[in-house]
Amino acid sequence: MFTALLFVNGEPPKNLPTDLGNYNYIACTDGAYHSYLSKSSIKPDFIIGDLDSINSTMTIPDKTQIIHTPDQSKTDFEKALLFLNSKGVTSFTIYGASGRSSDHFLGNLSVAMQYHQQFKMLFYDDYCHFFFATNHQIIHHVKYHIISLMPLSKVTGLTITGFEYPLHNQTLSLGSFTSLRNKAINDTVEISFSAGDLLIFVQN
Repeated sequence: MFTALLFVNGEPPKNLPTDLGNYNYIACTDGAYHSYLSKSSIKPDFIIGDLDSINSTMTIPDKTQIIHTPDQSKTDFEKALLFLNSKGVTSFTIYGASGRSSDHFLGNLSVAMQYHQQFKMLFYDDYCHFFFATNHQIIHHVKYHIISLMPLSKVTGLTITGFEYPLHNQTLSLGSFTSLRNKAINDTVEISFSAGDLLIFVQN
């Protein structure tokens, strides 16, 4: 399984990852490179996007390939996922997907929802990490962390254990019941559900 570290153009991370050797590829959208990655020591393998943020005065590392993807029917985030998948990548660690413009964040979640059955995607920002849950999800090393469960479609048969407020066979849906700001009281928590698209946020 090929892995990629991907930077997109949301809120610039205060702390950039240092485990760069763990990835087959490092990539960014052109907006992320313009906004913050060009100011760091990280040299991406690919800069991907419609290139509206790249200008002739910007220094591009010799090793970096520019991938021009002008299709305006897809966001640069989606185009980056698909390009990297064409290189064999199915697992992504993603920075910069949240923050700044709220519609940008919701757009990134929409893209992630479209592909989360196909790709493994783990998102990081300065406050938490988040990901789409599998139907039976076990999370380790989270005692006393705040964990929120956000249904992006109707989630049925939800049971959670190891939390301050456990749930059994619960239904979650936007505009109705959700499970926000719960606390892990065990080092390992367990989440299972029958159907739906469930986003899990684990506070740092």
